[in-house]
Amino acid sequence: MIISHKYKYIFLKTTKTAGTSIEISLSRFCGNDDIITPLTSIDEKIRQELGIFPQNYENYTRYLDPWEYRFKDIGSLITEKKIPQISTTFYNHMSASRIKRGIGSKIWYSYFKFCFVRNPWDKAISRYYWNIKKQVKTETLDESLQRHNPNDNFEIYTMKNRIAVDYIGKYETLMQDLETICNKLKIPWDGWMPRAKGNVRRDKRHYSEVLSPEQKDFISQKCEKEISLFGYEF
Repeated sequence: MIISHKYKYIFLKTTKTAGTSIEISLSRFCGNDDIITPLTSIDEKIRQELGIFPQNYENYTRYLDPWEYRFKDIGSLITEKKIPQISTTFYNHMSASRIKRGIGSKIWYSYFKFCFVRNPWDKAISRYYWNIKKQVKTETLDESLQRHNPNDNFEIYTMKNRIAVDYIGKYETLMQDLETICNKLKIPWDGWMPRAKGNVRRDKRHYSEVLSPEQKDFISQKCEKEISLFGYEF
């Protein structure tokens, strides 16, 4: 996840949408005051080779706006004569509501906010192969679907079931959409993307050849809103 004061954008990192590759690529253009959250140790090595490290993500402190005051904040303001503050540690896959709370309304509403989505059926298969790569006892696809919410990304880019970002790109048109974003923000993006978390999926069959009718319907029900919003078809 990135909050760039230099280019005035917030990149909300969704799951299984090449978010790590996007973050590493965009990190190259961040300024010293920008917020860059940590990756896994393996992925962080890729970024460190570029001379870039996580920064400013811990204990980000800001003054609360008056409409954010709670009873204890008002009490502190009266008794201690101190304007209430909030301290936030930003992290991977942080939801829109938590980012807004941490960064404050002024920045949230004035910065360009974007993320990426992916065909839910394809995403579920991708997550399954990513998870079993790390498992000693391999779980079944049914177990994976029950254990991991297929609709987890919807909770990242929405607040109260409403889209909370300015632009949502698609994994299926990632390079084109990211170029559109960078052009808008005047980021001198060169099209370079690392293959972070790549080459994990050995079974290259199309998801329609892997998912059973019951599994297809389960994902369809869980991701009904996302499928409708972005016009995904099985």
